[in-house]
Amino acid sequence: MIRLSILIALFPLSLPAAEPTPNVLMIAVDDLADYVSILQNHPGIKTPNFDRLAKNSINFTRAYCAAPLCQPSRAAVSSGMAPHQTGIYRLSDSLQSSPPALKAVSLEEQFKRHGYDTFLTGKYYHGNPVSWWPGDRIAAMWTEKKPPFSDHGPILANGDGVMGKGVYMIGPAPGGMESMPDLTALKNTRAWLGQTHEKPFFMVHGISKPHLSFVVPQRFYDLYPLDSLNLPEIPPDDFSDIPPSVRKSFLQQRDLAQFEAIRDSKDGWKKVMQAYLASISFCDWVLGELLDSFEASPHAANTIIVLWSDHGYHIGEKQKLHKQALWTQTSRIPFLIHVPGTSGRTCPAPVSLLDIYPTLNELCGLSQPVPQQLAGHSLVPLLRNPDHAWPHIALTSHGFHNAAVTDSRYHYIQYADGSTELYDHSNDPREYHNLAAQPELRPVVERLKTSIPKDWVPEAKKPARKAKGTSKP
Repeated sequence: MIRLSILIALFPLSLPAAEPTPNVLMIAVDDLADYVSILQNHPGIKTPNFDRLAKNSINFTRAYCAAPLCQPSRAAVSSGMAPHQTGIYRLSDSLQSSPPALKAVSLEEQFKRHGYDTFLTGKYYHGNPVSWWPGDRIAAMWTEKKPPFSDHGPILANGDGVMGKGVYMIGPAPGGMESMPDLTALKNTRAWLGQTHEKPFFMVHGISKPHLSFVVPQRFYDLYPLDSLNLPEIPPDDFSDIPPSVRKSFLQQRDLAQFEAIRDSKDGWKKVMQAYLASISFCDWVLGELLDSFEASPHAANTIIVLWSDHGYHIGEKQKLHKQALWTQTSRIPFLIHVPGTSGRTCPAPVSLLDIYPTLNELCGLSQPVPQQLAGHSLVPLLRNPDHAWPHIALTSHGFHNAAVTDSRYHYIQYADGSTELYDHSNDPREYHNLAAQPELRPVVERLKTSIPKDWVPEAKKPARKAKGTSKP
């Protein structure tokens, strides 16, 4: 069933002969930007456990999400299909209402069909699993699933309202570590890792932080005193070369107004940055606990680890405090793959979360074909040699007919109205200068334009809003 020869050829010391079938532990992180130490994009960040995992993993330093929004990004990982193939563009779009997705075999189904036990805890889907797939399919996909599945708490009742109210409040968790839902998910995965398993397993653990609310125990806030923080640079003319339609749609007025209010309040921007960094360090702590349990388990020598974030996040870049854009700050994400027996190396090739499905298919020998057209490419050549020539681009889309592609040097964005942006990462990694109109770069634009999808599944109708005062059925 499992093509052990693939792993032996890839990593001669990777798997002991007595355990030829590899397990998979997949760690999905919510709203984690490239601020982690392994990507060196934010000075002063403290994420030692990301460094720890990277010492025995391939660290893809130019990895991109399929979409800068939870639902379409996570649907892409599960289905192996890009949003333009499924029509899942918004938070409200469901796999249940997507005919192309319903015909697909999910990644978790693929493992189950090949004799794996499948385990789920924490956020992997956006919302409860039964809101994604029909209930009978969900029941068949998972050997065992334990909540929480999408609880971002705690939410402060009387916190620092610098970002707003409710989930937008920030501040230390008054209930300390015991109030964090991530600890319940951690307990579930620890129990599964501590068990012996008759079958190989595909185990998914979702870490909810740093998703809003940015509320974590005080000890993580203490790592980042306000006077020590670095804030992103915002050139005064940064918007001067951005298409007007983009300023109107992607830089929504409410987002800009929120950022300006926070920026102009006393230490407001620093407080948001502090809360986000504290949440990242809490995420790193959870990862450390997972690694402790993993290394102490009987499965460490025979388990592949895949860690990814669903998308990036702006903490002031482009005067934005959110996601939902096609710039690199929103689309670049941490992405690590550990195969037993490997030593840590970085890989600069542009890769995508869409590559997870075909990569695990090949690494684990899941030979049974799937009916859908997988959008990604197997990363096995890069796992063998991170400097291997890589002819592919990374594709990210947001909404209908808005897409970005990234190659080894350039980041090109094309919007539904024909507006474009082009950034040269070799000279302008922060994307301050839009070069799309430069005549000498017209060949670059024309080349990258060919990778923008031409056929898009139409947008589903938005669910009708309930009138105020009506009750749920």
